[in-house]
Amino acid sequence: MAFWKKWTEEVWFAPKEEDDGTVQQPVQPKKKKKAKKTKVVQQEDYGVPVEDTPVKQTKPTIRDYLLLDSRIRIFYVVVLCALLGLIFPTAISYYLGEYQADLSNCNTPTQNRFECMSGSSVALTQSSCEAAGCCWDSGSGTPKCYHNNPTRYTYKVDDIVEESDYKIIVDVSPERRQTDMFGNTMPAARIIVRAVNRHHLIVQMIAPGQYEDTFRLVTEDEHTPFSQTEFQVSVSMEKRKSLAVVVRRASTGDVLFDTSYGPLAITDEYVEMSTTVPSEYIYGLGQGERRQSFKRNFVNYGKTALHNRQGADSYHPFFMAVSPTSGLFHGVFWDNSYPLEVQFSPVPAVSFRSMGGSGVFHVLAGSTPSAVSHQFTRDIIGLPNPLPPFWSLGFHLCRENDDPTVGRKTLEQMLTSNISFDSDCIDLRLSGPGMGAVDQQSFPQAAGDREWLRNLGKKFILAQPPHVLDIDQFPLSSWILRNRAVNSSTTEDYETGLRLDTAVHYPSYPLVNELSDLYDAMLQPEGFNLIDNWPSNENKSSCTESDRPRSFTPERIRSSITNNTICLDAFHPTQQLEHVAVHNHYGIQHLKAFVDHAYGYPFLYLNRASALGNLGRAGYPGDDYTANWASMKMALVQVMEMGLFGVSLSGSPICGVYNSSAVIDNLAEIKEEQLCTRWYQMGLLLPFAHSMTKLNHRARSPVDWSLNTQRILAGYVQQRYRLLSYYYTLFYEASMQGTPVVRPLWYQFPRDNQTYLLSEQFMIGGSLMVCPVMVQDDTETSIPITIYFPSGTWYDYYTGDWIYSGDGKKTTVTTGLNHLNMFILNGSVFTTQEPGSSAEQTRLNSYTVTVGFPISSNVTGWLYVDDGKGVDKPAHDLIRFIFTSDTFTMERVHFEFLGSKDISTVVDRVRILGLELKTEQIPPEANYNPYTKILEFNQLNFNWHESDTYSLKFVINP
Repeated sequence: MAFWKKWTEEVWFAPKEEDDGTVQQPVQPKKKKKAKKTKVVQQEDYGVPVEDTPVKQTKPTIRDYLLLDSRIRIFYVVVLCALLGLIFPTAISYYLGEYQADLSNCNTPTQNRFECMSGSSVALTQSSCEAAGCCWDSGSGTPKCYHNNPTRYTYKVDDIVEESDYKIIVDVSPERRQTDMFGNTMPAARIIVRAVNRHHLIVQMIAPGQYEDTFRLVTEDEHTPFSQTEFQVSVSMEKRKSLAVVVRRASTGDVLFDTSYGPLAITDEYVEMSTTVPSEYIYGLGQGERRQSFKRNFVNYGKTALHNRQGADSYHPFFMAVSPTSGLFHGVFWDNSYPLEVQFSPVPAVSFRSMGGSGVFHVLAGSTPSAVSHQFTRDIIGLPNPLPPFWSLGFHLCRENDDPTVGRKTLEQMLTSNISFDSDCIDLRLSGPGMGAVDQQSFPQAAGDREWLRNLGKKFILAQPPHVLDIDQFPLSSWILRNRAVNSSTTEDYETGLRLDTAVHYPSYPLVNELSDLYDAMLQPEGFNLIDNWPSNENKSSCTESDRPRSFTPERIRSSITNNTICLDAFHPTQQLEHVAVHNHYGIQHLKAFVDHAYGYPFLYLNRASALGNLGRAGYPGDDYTANWASMKMALVQVMEMGLFGVSLSGSPICGVYNSSAVIDNLAEIKEEQLCTRWYQMGLLLPFAHSMTKLNHRARSPVDWSLNTQRILAGYVQQRYRLLSYYYTLFYEASMQGTPVVRPLWYQFPRDNQTYLLSEQFMIGGSLMVCPVMVQDDTETSIPITIYFPSGTWYDYYTGDWIYSGDGKKTTVTTGLNHLNMFILNGSVFTTQEPGSSAEQTRLNSYTVTVGFPISSNVTGWLYVDDGKGVDKPAHDLIRFIFTSDTFTMERVHFEFLGSKDISTVVDRVRILGLELKTEQIPPEANYNPYTKILEFNQLNFNWHESDTYSLKFVINP
């Protein structure tokens, strides 16, 4: 039984009855006097002598000893003193909220402890731990310093400010200590709990001076009464009682958010809140570390630090959690931009510790993963809209190279080998040290290469850092200052860093309408890749003396928080904030500076230092990984998590960007070629597919391998382009519902607890399951891998062979180097097109509709097509496919797109998998293969601009 449930069943203290303040002294027995014939006894009550008559002597009983023995009476006195002097006062002081003793409350079971003083700036010793009011245990495997039970860091309710049907406001003050464990003063605070709508609850804890009742919300606050929501809300309302906020799911009673058991503190430089979670199956809270699986280390009090930095440049304090008993999901988001530590405790619980800010938590009811995604994107960060341009779903190339001819040679080889691609960056360092221009001196051929790409019908993506080399380019903008005290009128006061060994400055956003004037100087790109915007600084030692000491820093980055970035004390004059408060959102401020300058056509934005789902406006190109099998697994986990954070367009440089070893020999070359083949098979199916080569590391484009590998990779590039119309439809779904394009299996099958820890398989939408090989094959021929098939019927993507999995089953599949395991789920309906040399060439080709014969006899699929011209809301058509027991119908349900010779509006082929038909049941216009059980209708030539509907009739074998 969980320990918090046990607490509710135990009586910790009872009220003590008042007495008159006196204590009766124990009675001392009288000594007997000797007599010859009579024995005189002084009677206690009357003092009258009585004559003693001979009596028969009897042996004392146990009762006599318990009542009369002097030694037992001494024991009674000791117990009484203990009760009066220690236990009763302790119980009473708990009741009054003034307990200061250190006795009897450190015996918390190891699995129920919450760590104390994590990230402290002082050395952690027994004396420093106990001085902070915490417990010390050096012998266990759990944290040495942990909180009392109950913790001293709690608040008591002072006043009920408001109690309406949709909002509760209470004022609270520190209950047992006036400072946090680092010595910072804990002021009085205000707790606000409000229902935004039926599925969205906000819990705020704000200190004096912070903005009251403000939070991030991009939808209307509906002021929904608590009684009409999916939540049961409990807030301590009795004065002088410990504060606790408990949120449960109304339908099941599952705990969604509960502050009862961990410490609670809010100061100017430290905020800590904890919540229990229904299980260890939680997803998100990235990207503070690189992980090969979804599993978090609850058993050993695992930690992660969310702080944008090199190698971990995404800040997303959001998670989904599931209750395994019900299979229902919910979400929690902490709206805080400060450096953050997250710790997982065995309770199970999640603790949040921040270097400042406010405690604003959003609780989302779900109850499916897709419902949580919709609530998160619709209400808090914004739906991913507009859609990325269609061409951005193709394949892309980029590199760093000191030889300016290498890039064009690579692209010429791609063209010669008939391998499709859509864009190139020319060189990742093309802009030089700062943004707003192209370094023509280092790259004199850049303008010619850009024009050559344009003539080929290929796009140009320019990498742009946030740094500025020449502040005269931005005469109206403000600049980050060294600290709050300096005068902003002189450049000596500006925060200065290094990039590409050159001194640079940092804008204090927003910029003042200046980027649009520099578009021609940037060679008119079709996309921007915003890089190094956490923001980077190559001067690693610039902050060692200038930053003031901080009482708390997330433990994982305590000694490196300002490595490769600017100082925490740097000051943003436009926002009147220190950099520590802005750092994790600096990347999206950089993004917004570019997005705010619309260029009149769909533009691609990629943003490395992501936060808040990149505001729904940009993709994420992925981290820079080393070429090894572990990195391949990390890349997939990262992409699936980014989808949960609302970033639908995300990927990872295929086969990494760094060599796995400095030693290159024939054996290493063969193994790396196998790795990169497998990685290409996977990476080409992620939402953003690209290859990247770093300076002085092995090139990794499809044409940089042996001829046999080039042929394999060319086939998988074609497969990518064949699926573009399906991907684009999924991006439309994401823009409406916030759902990821690439999803973990548990996202699609939330009631199947066998999927909760699967991280090496993924879904593309709801139709396709991909199971890449992610281990070394020493035979160089084929390797067996275990695949889990959730409940349903699954069809091999290439052959149509089917697997019936019942309620779910594992199967061993032997996979050759040239094969990728892909399966179509029954009930799926999706489109493909014959691949062209680019995305725009692919759009010219007619559509094939593929249907996985359903167990249910009525399923629906969609196709989204737009004109590719509108920036925010392009003219588009929406086609619905309906499959019933004897009819397949196509109909246009939305019509805005007037048609174009560059975009096909024709469905020419329908494939239905898994049909068992007799000869007399085969329609005369169809082809049927009895071995693969695939029914095909060809040359349909249905143009939805000429007819609104089209139907096919057939009879399914009963």
